[in-house]
Parts: sequence; C-alpha cells; structure tokens
Amino acid sequence: FFGSAATWFPFFNPYLLSLGLSGAQIGLLGSVRPLVVLVSQPLWGMAADAHGRRKLLILAALCTSLVLPGYYFGRTLGFILLWTAIVTTVNNPIGSMLDSVSLDQVERHKRFSYGAVRLWGAAGWAIASVVAGRLLAGRDPRMMFVFAATGFFGMFLLATRIPREPEVQRAQGRAWAGVGLVLRQRSVVVLLVMITAMQIGTSPIFAFYSIYLGELGASQGLIGLAFSIQGLSEVPVFLASSAIIRRIGVERAIILGMCAYAIRVLAYSVIRAPELAAAIEATHGVTFSLMFVAAVHYVNAHTPAEWRATGQSLLSAAYFGVGAIVGSVVGGMLFDRVGVRMLYRIDGLYILAIAAVALFVLRPARRSVATTAVPQ
Repeated sequence: FFGSAATWFPFFNPYLLSLGLSGAQIGLLGSVRPLVVLVSQPLWGMAADAHGRRKLLILAALCTSLVLPGYYFGRTLGFILLWTAIVTTVNNPIGSMLDSVSLDQVERHKRFSYGAVRLWGAAGWAIASVVAGRLLAGRDPRMMFVFAATGFFGMFLLATRIPREPEVQRAQGRAWAGVGLVLRQRSVVVLLVMITAMQIGTSPIFAFYSIYLGELGASQGLIGLAFSIQGLSEVPVFLASSAIIRRIGVERAIILGMCAYAIRVLAYSVIRAPELAAAIEATHGVTFSLMFVAAVHYVNAHTPAEWRATGQSLLSAAYFGVGAIVGSVVGGMLFDRVGVRMLYRIDGLYILAIAAVALFVLRPARRSVATTAVPQ
C-alpha cells in the first residue's frame, strides 16, 4: 500500500504545476481528497465492521488498481478534480482497514506491536519513492499512475491471502450506533478536534513540499530521495514507538509530535539548499509517525473491539478531513500571494499555537492510555 502510494503521490503536485495549474487550483485539488475522506471514510469503516474488513480491503485495492490509470487520459482541471474524487473514494479506506487488521493481529500475537507492523509501510515508502524518482527521470510523468496501479494490483493479490476474521468480531446491523458510541467518549472527541485543527497547518506541508523542492532547484531524483528519507525516518520510530509511549504517555507523545512539526516547518522557511531541505525529512518520524501511532493506540483503547474499524475511520477522517480541506484551500491561496517560504512560516507558527493549546486540553490522565493499550 505505502510503496504503491509512494510511486505517484510525491510527484503528483509538480505534475499539476507542469500542466499550468496555479497554487490556488492545486490547493483546490488538494481539498478534494479530504472532502471525500470526510464523507466516505466513516461509511467505509461501518461497512467493514458489518461485512468484514478483509472483504472491503480486497475490494478497495482492486478498484484502486483499475481506476488510477485513468489520470493518464485527461489534463484539464475539471477532469482531474473528478478523477481525484473517484480515486480517493475507492482508495481512502485502505489505510484504516490495514490499521484495524494489524491491531487485531497484534492482540492475537502479543509479541508484536502496532509500530513494529507499521514500520514495513515506512520501508515500502522509502524504497518505492527512490525507485520511482529514478524511473520517472526523463520520462512521461504520467507513467507514475501506471506504476501505482501495478502496485495496488499486487496488493489486491496479497490481500486475498489475509486470514478471514472471526464472525464474532463483526458488528452486524447497528452501524450508526457504533459512530454514536465512539463519539460519546469525550476524550476521543477532544483528540479528534485537536488533530483536525493541527491538520489545517500540516496539510500544506505535504501539498507543496515537492513544489518547494523544485523551486530550490531539486531534481526528480532528489525529490524521490527526500520522500525516501521520510520513510526511512519512520522505521526506528515505529520500532521504538511502544516503548516511547509507555514511558512518556500517549498525550505527551502527541504533543511532542506537534512541537516537532512546528520546528520542521519553520526550518523550511529559512533553508535555501535543496539538499538540506531533503535532509530535514529525517524529522518526519517524530513529527508524523510517533504522533500517529499514539493516536491509533489511543482511539483503539477507547473503542470496543467490534467498532474498531469505525473508530480508526473516524481518526482517519480527522487526520485527512475538515482540517486538510481548509489547510489545502488556504495554503493554495497563500502560496499564490506570499510564496511557499512565507506559507511555511505561517504554518509553523500556527502549529506551535495548536501545540500550546494541546498542553492544556490533552493533559495526561492519572492512568495513561499508554499503560493499558500499548503491547509490551
């Protein structure tokens, strides 16, 4: 999944810029994904809880492999908007389904942790982004969609080998009741609100990072290497995430990630050398991975087993929903008006403010979730 995504996602926005799209138009396109996620992700999660996560995962992987090559045949803004909505609809549930299936396996096999499983995604991203950058150099950039489709078809074949989940884990019928049950947990709602607010600042990081590197003079190969560094930085953090969360608590892990995000983005605003801008991606493990693992464990600990796909889908909607929509649109407008450096400076200060708020609203409980939800 992550390797397939790495063959096209890092190179998509520079491709859009080469078509003559403005920053505002790229931001508008960036808002399509989170808008679709916001609407469809909880529905996918409820369907998976009711009908089986494995079945929905197989279907989503196959559909993604079939629709991704469609990007090859259109270059207008309208077509790309429509196709992005279609691709996102069939692709967006895969991540949360994989998280849910992984957490089920972690519960059955206590010697594993979620972080130890998730690091394989980081490795796939790191390897595929470098390979894709080299393969795309000097070639039609639309080949990235063919590469990605091939990867997702391979994932479809592998997904059919996943063991079927026991019937008792399925939540038959009462789909909307699960959403209400999860959202009645005040601590979960506070976390979802904080993640949504933070995403307003973080979504422009990923929307304009490839373009930012291009403005600094980076080649396609260096862009691919930068995203590979992202993936590699996640590996040690995923390996150590359970120990870190047990030691400092899930709330502090989330706040630490927010503060690191702010420092990372502010660094973008002052860097002039593309090689140094690529090296900064080594902080991605702390800024994204540690915080994401902490959030996954937090939601999992507060959600009944039969509703965990719904809980993880709500978390994905928070990560990639309203905040990402607002961040993409506002980020695109700021990109056109003040440029990418000032955009990152504003984002960094905003994220720092969100981290300050989180210090008060995400105070560690007397018995931290980390002590009850993270495998030893």
